[in-house]
Amino acid sequence: MGVLMLKCSTIGPEFSTGIQVDEASLKTLPDVVTRSDCPHWGLTHNWRTRDARYADAIPPTQWVETVDRKPRM
Repeated sequence: MGVLMLKCSTIGPEFSTGIQVDEASLKTLPDVVTRSDCPHWGLTHNWRTRDARYADAIPPTQWVETVDRKPRM
């Protein structure tokens, strides 16, 4: 079981969507718009299934929990 990763469209680094999926199931998902809270910017990103990257495993340093943050200026 892996996780879907997104690239923050505002400042660039990847983050985990928290959505666990296996690689075979990912290929069968429809390309729909979904929302995820970005732990880097503190905003909600809208993304399509095709925008996500499958990661088999991510290091603990990327297990960022969403926290109350103000946007960086």
